[in-house]
Amino acid sequence: MNCRKGNARALIAFGRFLFLVLSPAFVFGCATAQGGSQSEVERPPADPVVQPGPISPARTAQAAELFGRAEEAFEAGRYSAAREMAGRVVTEYAAAPVSGRALFLQARAALMDSRFQEADAAAGRYAALLPVGDARIAPARLLQAEAQDELGDQAERLARLLAIGEGSPVNARIRATDQGREAAAALDLFALTTLLERVEAVGPVAPIALARQSRLLLEAGYEEDAQRYAGMALQAGAQGADSAIAEAVLAGDLSGGRTEARVVPIATFLPVTGSPAMQDFAALVAEGIEVAAVSVLGDEAVVQVEAMDDAGDPTVVAALMGELSGGSAVGAVGFLEDRILEAAAQGRVDELPLFSPTARAAPADREAVFTMAGADPLAAGAVARHGAASGILRASVIHSKAPESVAEANVIVAALEAAGVGVVGRFAYEVGATFFGEQIAGAQEALRGEEIRALNLGEEDTLHVELLDPVALFLPIPPEDVEFLAPQVTHFGLDTLGIAMLGTSGWTDPEVLATVDTRHTDRVVATAAVEAGPGSRGHARFKEAYEEHFQRSLTSPIPALGYDATLLLLEGFRIGGMSRGALRSAIGRISELEGATGIFSVVGGQVVRRTQLVRLDHGVMIPIG
Repeated sequence: MNCRKGNARALIAFGRFLFLVLSPAFVFGCATAQGGSQSEVERPPADPVVQPGPISPARTAQAAELFGRAEEAFEAGRYSAAREMAGRVVTEYAAAPVSGRALFLQARAALMDSRFQEADAAAGRYAALLPVGDARIAPARLLQAEAQDELGDQAERLARLLAIGEGSPVNARIRATDQGREAAAALDLFALTTLLERVEAVGPVAPIALARQSRLLLEAGYEEDAQRYAGMALQAGAQGADSAIAEAVLAGDLSGGRTEARVVPIATFLPVTGSPAMQDFAALVAEGIEVAAVSVLGDEAVVQVEAMDDAGDPTVVAALMGELSGGSAVGAVGFLEDRILEAAAQGRVDELPLFSPTARAAPADREAVFTMAGADPLAAGAVARHGAASGILRASVIHSKAPESVAEANVIVAALEAAGVGVVGRFAYEVGATFFGEQIAGAQEALRGEEIRALNLGEEDTLHVELLDPVALFLPIPPEDVEFLAPQVTHFGLDTLGIAMLGTSGWTDPEVLATVDTRHTDRVVATAAVEAGPGSRGHARFKEAYEEHFQRSLTSPIPALGYDATLLLLEGFRIGGMSRGALRSAIGRISELEGATGIFSVVGGQVVRRTQLVRLDHGVMIPIG
C-alpha cells in the first residue's frame, strides 16, 4: 500500500541520483499501517528531547505552535524559514516534547536549503539523542551521508553510513549499502585506511568497506593485512560482489587487474599571495615539490598535490589546516617560516605529518612536525666531543636566543661537561642582533682574563700564547649571524689569544663561505653536511629529474629545498606508511636517505643531516679525521 503521511517524503535531485529522505513519522507510520493499529502492534517510541528538564505548559504550547509553523513552511517549500523556526525550537525550547522532532526537521530543511554542514550537524545531534538500535537513527545517518556527498567528502559520507546498524529498516539498509558501495569506491587506500582507523566498521555497510580495503591492500602489496581485512569482511557478512572480492583476496588473486593506480595525496602550504619576495621564493620551492611528486615514487604510485595558499598569514594557515585535517591528504609540505609552521601545528586536529624546508624551529611539544633547517643535535655533539678530545681545559659558548641555536648550545654544554671540560661562560644574544661586543668580551674574560692577569705582563711584554691553557669558544649560530659575528671576533682579538674557535653547520653554509672574508673564518672547526649540493649523487638525480620535467636548466639552489622536504614525506610512504598513523611511524624509521642537499635521517623526531668535521682554510673545507 502507499504510505504518505504529512511531510514524510521529499525527492531531492543530486547529480545523477534521486534520494528519498524519510522522516521518523514515515518510518513508523508505514509499519503501523501494514500491521494494524498502534495499540495492536506496539506503542510508538517516545520522541527525544534535546535537553530534558522542566518546562511550563505555556512554553510547551509555544514550542508546539512554532514547530507546527516550521512544518507548514517545509511543506510549502520555504526551507530557509522552516530551518530558522525549527532551529528556534531547538535553542529556545530545548526541553519541549517537540524539540527532538524540531532538530530533525532543522536537519531536513537545512539539506533542502543547501546548508549541508548544518544539515549534517543537526542530523548527527538528533541521532545521538536516540537509544542504540532505534530505527530512527538510520534516516538521520542517511541524511548526513547525503549532506557529505554534496560537500564532496566521500570519506565522511562513508563514515556516516557505517554508523547505520543492522537492526535498521530494510529500505534504509538497502539505501545505505548502495551509497556505501559508491562512497567506498571513491576512496583510495590512504583515505580508507585513515577512516577505518577512527571508525568502527559495523552494520550493513561494513562488509563493503572491509572488502574494498582488502582489495586495495593486496594491490599495494600488503598481503598479510589484505587477508586480515578479507577475513573481517566475510565475518561481517559479505555477500555477492563483496564476498567474491574477499574470497579472491584470500586466494591472492588479482586476475581482475588493479582497480586503480595507488594514489598518494599530499598538500602544500606556500604564500602564493602576500609578500612579492616570498612569492618568488615560494614559487621556486614549489618547483622542487613538483619534481619530487612526479619522480620520487616512479611507477609505484601517483602523487596528487593539493596546493594551499597560506598568504604568509598564520591565521589563514590555521583555518586551512582545520579543513585539511579531515581530508585524505597524508602529509603536507611548505610552511616556510617558523610562525607559519607553528600555526599549522596548532591548527591540526590530528597529527598530520608536516614538513618545512626552511623553518628554523619545529614546535617542541608537537609530534610529526619536521623542519630541514632546524637544530642538529648530532652535529653539535660531534663538535663538542672533538673539542674535548683535543685537550681543551675550559670552554665558553656564544649563541643566539633562537630555539635552534639554544638547542645546539645545550647539547654542546652537556657533552663538554660529560667529558670533564669546564664550561666557564655561556653568552646569549637577541635574535636579529648585529653587535656582539658584550658577549665576545664576556667570553674572552671567562676564558683568558684570570690567566693573563696572573702573568702580570707590562705594556711592552709579549704574550706567548703557547704557554697558556688550551681553551675554546663554541659558536653554534645560524649562518646569517656568522656574517656579523665572525669579523667582530677578529676585531676583539680573540684570534690572537690562542682560543680555538668551533662552530656548527652555520659556519659552512655555502653563502657564508662565499661572502665572509676568509681571514675571519680560517682555522674555525665546524660541521658540514656530507654529500650536499652540486656534485653529490642526490643532487645529480634531482637535477636530472628537474630538467627532464621542466625542459629547462636548473639555475637556482632553492627548488632543491622543496624537493628534499617532499622526498622525506614520500619516503615515509615508500617504507610502509599507508595511513597517517603508519606514515608517522615510517617517517621515524628513515635513515641515510640521499637527497639533493644532504643525506638525511630522522632521529628522535628530528630531521638531521649526515655531517663531518672540517677545518676552514681560505674558504675551503678540509675534512678532519
